[in-house]
Amino acid sequence: MRPPSITALLTGTLLAAAALPGSALSAQEVREGTLLATDPLLGDDSGRVADSYEVEIEAGRFVTMALRSGEFDAFLRVVSPAGVVFENDDGDGTDSELEFLAVESGVWTVHATGFSEDDFGSYTLTWSTDAASGDVQTVTGRLSSLSPKGQPYDSVMVDLGAGTVVFQLTNGADAYLTLLAEGPDGRRQDVYPEPGTTRLTFRGATAGTWALWVAAEEGAAAQNLAYSLSAVVVDGSPAEVIEGRLESTDPRLPLGEFADRLEIEVDGEGPVVIDLASDDFDTFLVVETAGGAPIVKRNDDAEGGGIAMSSVEFTAAEVAGRTGTWTVWVTSFGRDQTGDWTLRISR
Repeated sequence: MRPPSITALLTGTLLAAAALPGSALSAQEVREGTLLATDPLLGDDSGRVADSYEVEIEAGRFVTMALRSGEFDAFLRVVSPAGVVFENDDGDGTDSELEFLAVESGVWTVHATGFSEDDFGSYTLTWSTDAASGDVQTVTGRLSSLSPKGQPYDSVMVDLGAGTVVFQLTNGADAYLTLLAEGPDGRRQDVYPEPGTTRLTFRGATAGTWALWVAAEEGAAAQNLAYSLSAVVVDGSPAEVIEGRLESTDPRLPLGEFADRLEIEVDGEGPVVIDLASDDFDTFLVVETAGGAPIVKRNDDAEGGGIAMSSVEFTAAEVAGRTGTWTVWVTSFGRDQTGDWTLRISR
């Protein structure tokens, strides 16, 4: 039986800053503070102190937050109006970073705290939002089916337009849920399960029908567990697709890997993401920017894509001053590997 399509429930709207003196955040804001031993406790029996901020968000905003400190191990915790918790400890070094799709309208609470009860010192909290290009589509369901291995699962189908697609899975328990998605072009990707909230991003996807599976790691103990799954197209720019094949007649790298060398033109100022995928070999991707100070990035296994996918990402700051002709090497992890490959360039 074909699962029902997700129906559009929420529409992206503009952010309104909360009128809460001394604690309100607004879009594109930077807030500096200091964690002190005399600050209020976080309230989760951890013994940690926290500075709390409140912000009013309307559904449909894509939110990015970061808590940075050179004096303590930062821990960022955000709670939705309905009590759904988003949290992160491991960002860059001792920093914490969060990206999530707001599927609820109302006042959200942001806690700036440390990893342990002895973490004190100065910090910087940054915040920004972006509107999605399409409506947020949300479905609630339960893990009502059992796989032959006894793992509870559920599946849904959703029709989405072209662009960068974000799926966000939440549940009210601490269960570890795996989210797997298969796009209209046959690309499959999953994400390492985390308790509470999991997010999966496909860049430059084509328009069409997606198949999604939600499964529990815990086995039958999570049977009938409720979840909420949201989907949105963050931008409407489909990827540029280049297809090719590694052949035994291609040039070899020093350790015996076959390689295809491509040149692409990068003229914009925004970020660039390049993905390499193959069903035939273990991919390896190398990209070199143009300009007087080129950047070289390499990747073997993309997160969530396994050995069949490699991915590199250049931020807008890294692209600036390095536009022009970029060099892309499509090759394999091991020697003597051949087969078809697909390169996707999202700008």
